[in-house]
Amino acid sequence: MSTPAEPHPEPKPGSRPRVALAGTSGFIGAALCEALGDRFDLRILTRSLTRKAPRPQDEVRSCDHFSRLELARALEGVDYAVYLVHNRDPSARLDQAQSRDMDLLVADNFAWAAARTGVKQILCRAPLLAAAERPTGRDAQEREAVLASRGVPLTVLRTGLVVGPGGELARLLVQMVETLPRIPLPRLGTNEIRPLSLAALLRAFQHCVGRADTFDGSFDVFGPEPTSLRQMLQDTADLLDHPVHFAPWGDLPQGAFAALLRRLNPSLHPDFITYLLDLFSAESHGEANPVQQAVVRDWTPLKETLAQSLQQPAPVEATGAQRTLDDETLRQLGRVRSIQRLRLPQGRNAEWVAERYFPWLGALMKLFVATERDADGSWTVRLRLTRLRLLRLDFKPTHSTPDRRMYFITGGALARMLGGRTARLEFRDLLGGRFTLVAIHDFNPALPWFFYRYTQAAMHGLVMKGFQGHMEQAAEGGPML
Repeated sequence: MSTPAEPHPEPKPGSRPRVALAGTSGFIGAALCEALGDRFDLRILTRSLTRKAPRPQDEVRSCDHFSRLELARALEGVDYAVYLVHNRDPSARLDQAQSRDMDLLVADNFAWAAARTGVKQILCRAPLLAAAERPTGRDAQEREAVLASRGVPLTVLRTGLVVGPGGELARLLVQMVETLPRIPLPRLGTNEIRPLSLAALLRAFQHCVGRADTFDGSFDVFGPEPTSLRQMLQDTADLLDHPVHFAPWGDLPQGAFAALLRRLNPSLHPDFITYLLDLFSAESHGEANPVQQAVVRDWTPLKETLAQSLQQPAPVEATGAQRTLDDETLRQLGRVRSIQRLRLPQGRNAEWVAERYFPWLGALMKLFVATERDADGSWTVRLRLTRLRLLRLDFKPTHSTPDRRMYFITGGALARMLGGRTARLEFRDLLGGRFTLVAIHDFNPALPWFFYRYTQAAMHGLVMKGFQGHMEQAAEGGPML
């Protein structure tokens, strides 16, 4: 690997490159706005309809990350893009989707938009794991593959735990020390890890943005100090001047330990707990490289970093006030999003899946509904007995390719047409055609919300599980419609 170049020269006034940041609601993204703002013009991409710029000189673009065209408009004129999006927060009043599938769809939209607008580099962060088969590693590998699939150079910074003000880890350590009279420690509690300070991670991003010798590169970034969960808890107790007692329990199942963490802090997302336990279990130390060496030159001792994390308040963007406001906006809009992953039979694509979904649906519910195809590829779903039109789905050839099939929902008794973003159904191939994602975006149900939630939404969930099973059988060589 080549030796890193000299630090970037300060750009001349009016010639500063523009960097787009997606995913700045977390403590890392919020801090990165400050870290990059001295050398770059920043454009913050957000799904929030109410988000304000953290600094007067920054530009905020509100856009739907589930819309390729909105993302492309938001990335116009951008030189480099930092992608920190994780879909742990609601994107609609009702999300019928796993966050890993939402992550894949948004990552593909971002990569497509970056390629379309001439972005020179995408940077992202991934977990530093020696065992990629763990859920955290598997999901990260899929996300990286999708981000790189459109041809824009991708720079990946692989990190373990990041310790800094506003992070969830510091709050969890305090809760464990102050709440539990004896802390049960599973075997992973003594595994050696090498956490990274937030300041060091920011230096890694500053080092890599726009640096050609990091394009299409993956770099392990870790701290020089080994520690463990037990040691971090002990350090936290020392800093709080609070006694702590451990109960080593080598056979404690990870599921039970995860349940304990959720009970201590119900607001923790299950994906974060999985991520945390995967990192503590993996004992991944990383491999030295020029980027890692550059960011730990001015290393602050880990205990001092932890002390700063306990003393300093979280950045405004990392607090729950913005999330509360956004959740209320989503509730008032009353939209629904649904995403399911289908295993794709070899040699098939999204076009093939879409053409088989509607006949399959009509066959499954033949006593109640009929599905009718127009010559232009559009579909209508009707009640069989009364011929009442339930849904109208217009095929959009201008938005479609063999690996992406798009339908706009334009009417029917089950849908409300409120204007704004168009409700749509799409079938999209990802990961080299291994899977097709079936997604419904921005759907406004006509039924009263409570009734919809426990009737139409529940039925849709069952139907999609059935179609997933049907496609799994097809992928295994079973009968196909």
